[in-house]
Amino acid sequence: MATTSVKNGTDFGVYVGGTKVAYATSASISMSMSTREATNKDSAGWSESLEGLMEWSVDGEGLLALDASYGYVDLKTVLTARANVTIRFSSETSGEEYHEGTAYLVDLSSDSATEESMTYSFSFTGTGPLNLKQLT
Repeated sequence: MATTSVKNGTDFGVYVGGTKVAYATSASISMSMSTREATNKDSAGWSESLEGLMEWSVDGEGLLALDASYGYVDLKTVLTARANVTIRFSSETSGEEYHEGTAYLVDLSSDSATEESMTYSFSFTGTGPLNLKQLT
């Protein structure tokens, strides 16, 4: 039986301030929660934890083209400006849900292997909540 609700990763992209990062080859979104220590003398030798801070990040890779509509050069500008930006992880399909939040670009690197296409990778770390919205 075919599962029609399974998403095609090609449809999803990373958008910075509403503009899609060009020539992307992969993108990922990660959410996590740390815990805080709650072990005490009544824990019977077992470690106990309570909920803690939540965090999220968006990472991606792409082909490096200096003339891209929004790519490595633009991301370098975001990094050096030390500015927070709105990040959207979305398929941009009407009616579909997407993730959006404010983040800082914390890592940008490029790779130039012999006789291979140049690539770059980037990492955003969220500041504040990651919201789930529906595209209208």
